[in-house]
Amino acid sequence: MNTDKILVRTLLYLQHQLERASRKEDMSISQYRMLYFLMRGPRRAAELAVESSIRKPSITSLVGTLESRGWITRTEDPDDRRALCIEITPVGLEAFNRFEASMHESMQRFLGEEGVAEAEAALIPLYQLWTRKRDARYEDWVRKTESGKG
Repeated sequence: MNTDKILVRTLLYLQHQLERASRKEDMSISQYRMLYFLMRGPRRAAELAVESSIRKPSITSLVGTLESRGWITRTEDPDDRRALCIEITPVGLEAFNRFEASMHESMQRFLGEEGVAEAEAALIPLYQLWTRKRDARYEDWVRKTESGKG
């Protein structure tokens, strides 16, 4: 079996586990992703759109939902009064942690402790590659934005 098929099939299984955790914790996968991106610190909506590859109108709707649940706050950006900073709240952090705990329990039940350790060892290099690519894309966007080309 080639690497592409292995990766896609693994992602499909993980997507199924995410959906199960999503139903159990009453948090959509999109909401989880947004909270995940906010774990790195406050962001503007435009930054979140770039990081998450979601269009700005969809971000606005998602931010409204998260704010109504008390999971995030929007405050005036101290560097640019026209912009808003979006930040995860303690309640949002608790919800995020519950979701991740639910995912971990699901994986633990399916794979067992040794299987989880094996999966972690195999996935860490892939995660590090993804993180480097994501950070480079974000830094490129920041450079373009600061130069007026973004």
